[in-house]
Amino acid sequence: MATRPVLYSMPISHYCICADRTLAFKNVAFDTVDTPYHDRTELIKATGQDYVPTLVWGGKPVMWYDIPDFLEKASPKPSLYPWGKKGLATTLEHWGHQVLEERVWRYAVTKVPPVLHDDRERWVFEEMQTRARGPWHILEARRQEFREDMNKHLGMVETMLETDKWILGEPSLADFGIYGGMSPLLTIGEKVPKEFPKVADWAKRIQALGR
Repeated sequence: MATRPVLYSMPISHYCICADRTLAFKNVAFDTVDTPYHDRTELIKATGQDYVPTLVWGGKPVMWYDIPDFLEKASPKPSLYPWGKKGLATTLEHWGHQVLEERVWRYAVTKVPPVLHDDRERWVFEEMQTRARGPWHILEARRQEFREDMNKHLGMVETMLETDKWILGEPSLADFGIYGGMSPLLTIGEKVPKEFPKVADWAKRIQALGR
């Protein structure tokens, strides 16, 4: 009997959230193995590398960058690229990960430690983020500035949803990449700002996939 696919994941990772929602959309039953921020021992043992998300399918690892196209071949329907618009879907997914996520992450980063599992993981997280981004108290002091920039980009998503329930009219990789980019805001326990009701409704639709 074939084993269920396993997704090695981390709830604070936008790429992991995207992979999780992509699997749910594809109606793939899978198990999730949480991978701590500071400890990749189990992941390395299982896959030979240390990056999440990694999908193990049929005993073989599928790297994060290959997951969408792998799933599109393994489970073609429903498609991640409606109307054949793969280029547009992947470009918007990239925007979600590379542009939107950075704006959300800067706002959310100082509120992430309480959602981590233990003090050791929290210490490593804060140490690594401080090295990359500067003093914690400065990041905290700039949160209002970061929020304004985040809201400007969430406003772009609101505009994308003006005429349809989904970014491309049907669920696509664009939705899951952009939702992943927004996800740190939800992970720290905040809601979509009230200025963006269409984004809030869209997020609920994505969360409901696979239920």
